[in-house]
Amino acid sequence: MQRSYLKCNATNCAHNQDYECKAGTIHVSGLGAVSIEGTNCTTFVDRNSSSLSNSIAGNVNEKESFFNSSNSSFVNSAGSSTTEPCDIKCEAHNCIYNQHKECHAEKVQIDQLNACCDSFNYGEHV
Repeated sequence: MQRSYLKCNATNCAHNQDYECKAGTIHVSGLGAVSIEGTNCTTFVDRNSSSLSNSIAGNVNEKESFFNSSNSSFVNSAGSSTTEPCDIKCEAHNCIYNQHKECHAEKVQIDQLNACCDSFNYGEHV
């Protein structure tokens, strides 16, 4: 079986090291997404930001679920392990690769400009 992989083109993300995500676990928003542009890697942290604040798009409930409520810190922090597609928690329930908020795509790519999920493939949620 071929190993699945995640390629991150968002080189301005603090978790990105040589196009690999080192966040450990990432979250993709896009609850009602019907296209790639409706998704967003909410774990994205702009490495050029003076405060390294999380760039979260989406509704308030999605935002709150991605933070550690006990201390308002990021759930993820850059480390040495490479993030795999199985480490993606996905809110884009219209994506054919989403099974119970887990990504089952063999290959996942995050967009460079707006950190959306380029691997999103629309399939109406039943």
